[in-house]
Amino acid sequence: MTSTEDGRESETVISVATVGKLRPEPSAAREWVSTSRALWIAAYILLMALVALRLPLTRKYLSANVPADVRSEIGDDRLLNLSMTVGTVLFFLVYAVIIALYFSLAAFLDKRVIPGKSVLAGRFNIGAFFVIAILATIPVNLFSVVFSVIQPRDVPGYWAYFPSMAVLALAIFYRHWRGFSTGRKILIALSAVGLSTIVAIG
Repeated sequence: MTSTEDGRESETVISVATVGKLRPEPSAAREWVSTSRALWIAAYILLMALVALRLPLTRKYLSANVPADVRSEIGDDRLLNLSMTVGTVLFFLVYAVIIALYFSLAAFLDKRVIPGKSVLAGRFNIGAFFVIAILATIPVNLFSVVFSVIQPRDVPGYWAYFPSMAVLALAIFYRHWRGFSTGRKILIALSAVGLSTIVAIG
């Protein structure tokens, strides 16, 4: 009987130790939560659609800024128009790659800097840096398309918009990072303002 009881006690200790060892793993898995991939893809498609709508404005801008000596050297207007079309297409392709890299950087910060996420419509995870990336790109291009503005940076308030928007996004998600250390809070603020300012400068 004694050996049986000892065996049961050993089994109990082992099972408790095993359960205790396994419990932290789910919480660790929940710590790093990314914004839903579907939202990133939808945002990228919407942004590139707006950029495509801006292409006529871009082509017009390029044509208007061709130096007179280059225009006289080419001579043929059809050849000049062809070069403008090729330049516009190349601009779109390069911009698509740049935005893909920008969204990749935003996704990395979104996952690592502020792991906490809000839930949209009960199924989509959404993070602070996703909101910053969206507000730094889509509204500017939408404004350009709607009001036919070739260079949005010439609009008053352009430079103030980006850091203000980043601060607003951080305020909305404050509950997800208010418990962090002072050093990490500074990192969050610098990362948010930096991510938004990249677009303003570019």
